[in-house]
Amino acid sequence: MILEMKNIEKRFDGLEVLKDISFGVDHGEVVSIIGPSGSGKSTLLRCATFLETIDGGEIIYMGEKAAHTDASGSAVYASPHEMKKFRKYCGLVFQQFNLFPHYSILKNITDAPMHVQGVSREEAEENAMALLKKMGIEDKAGAYPFQLSGGQQQRVAIARAMAMKPEILFFDEPTSALDPELTGEVLKVIRQLAEEKMTMVVVTHEMPFAKAVSNRVLFMDGGVIVEQGDPRDVFDNPQEERTKQFLRVFER
Repeated sequence: MILEMKNIEKRFDGLEVLKDISFGVDHGEVVSIIGPSGSGKSTLLRCATFLETIDGGEIIYMGEKAAHTDASGSAVYASPHEMKKFRKYCGLVFQQFNLFPHYSILKNITDAPMHVQGVSREEAEENAMALLKKMGIEDKAGAYPFQLSGGQQQRVAIARAMAMKPEILFFDEPTSALDPELTGEVLKVIRQLAEEKMTMVVVTHEMPFAKAVSNRVLFMDGGVIVEQGDPRDVFDNPQEERTKQFLRVFER
């Protein structure tokens, strides 16, 4: 198993945002997380990728503990040296692309592999061009983010995350900033990655996509996982009343 999150708790100013969350992600699996705004989905991803610290529970990557709760009930993280290793396991694609505006598309993708992982410029650029070709935008290598559409920028963001060769890719509502036409471009790329057995966790409001592409779906509300299972079971035969209420909105 690539990732296990056990009994995760997170508070902001005393407010419990994640309450005893537990789930795992296996190699080649696509897990979609759905739920209303404010349910804790994005916070869960930020905890999994170490952009936020947990207040309780365990985060385990590749069988090793990155964080755990000590005898006093406090969360303890691995040493800074070990955390470098854990951070390499995961990549995150944000809602708002988060590209460096003053870097060319090629430099956006090659910068981290060269400076964080010590990859040579030649290898980084070769890998970046292969990824841009995969995303269907190899002709944009010399352009700057402002010259690209939102859909193209998000595909660059996916290429940038993949350039670090993570074991698992996290997507935080990757289409929420895009209009419907551009949404299709990005979902097509994620579908392709799913077919290639890339391990992914996708927070999304695109229900047909989640149903079609996922191996498993988690429905979150109020900081807890209300229901999880096979997409067909969750979407076609939800067991929990709160899940039924949420999905009814998308059937209209």
